Amino acid sequence: MISAWQPGGKVPGRLCRAQGFTLLELLLVMALISILACMTAWGGKHMMRGWQLKRAGHQVLEDLKAVQGRAEMSGSLTMSNGILVMQRTFLVFDPDAQSYAAYAWQDRDGDGIAEVGESDQLWQKSLPPGVFFSWAPGIDRRACSNVAGPPGSAISFSSPTYAPCDDRPCIKFDQHGFSVMGPGAVYLSEGEQTLAITGTRPGHFTMCEWNGERWR
Repeated sequence: MISAWQPGGKVPGRLCRAQGFTLLELLLVMALISILACMTAWGGKHMMRGWQLKRAGHQVLEDLKAVQGRAEMSGSLTMSNGILVMQRTFLVFDPDAQSYAAYAWQDRDGDGIAEVGESDQLWQKSLPPGVFFSWAPGIDRRACSNVAGPPGSAISFSSPTYAPCDDRPCIKFDQHGFSVMGPGAVYLSEGEQTLAITGTRPGHFTMCEWNGERWR
């Protein structure tokens, strides 16, 4: 007995063809996944480097202000072995080691000259990994004034021969928080992006960022 075909039922004898991806389609999907993964990894690395750079900039800026504040709080004179002597606070940069340190100087022999053995290191800090005292290629304006011309050095503060500076860029703060050695700038970079911190003689510090055309 032959049964009648019902709507929605299977047609006898008709083979169901399995649907799926061809090899070419699978290869295209895998290629797209690989490209997206690479773009995500590159973007994440770029963001991380930018974050490290900003972290370094804020670290240096806050440390500059902290040393300046210490100089103002300490004053210009102190007692040493029962004698009233001059004192100052220094921030000394070490470009080769990518670090900087704070020093307290007391004129223990009263000759008005900073000499070996008269300075005590208060602390030392290093830049975050991947950040250096330098600037990225293409910068043609001085930080943060946008004066035409490339930077002269990664740290442009004076480098006196006497201790604790010892031919390294440093800032000597007086009791008013002023920079005794004059103005200067510190450039920080992770290779592609650059931040700069400038300091005036009266001790005003500013941080700016290079946007590819100018400082802002």
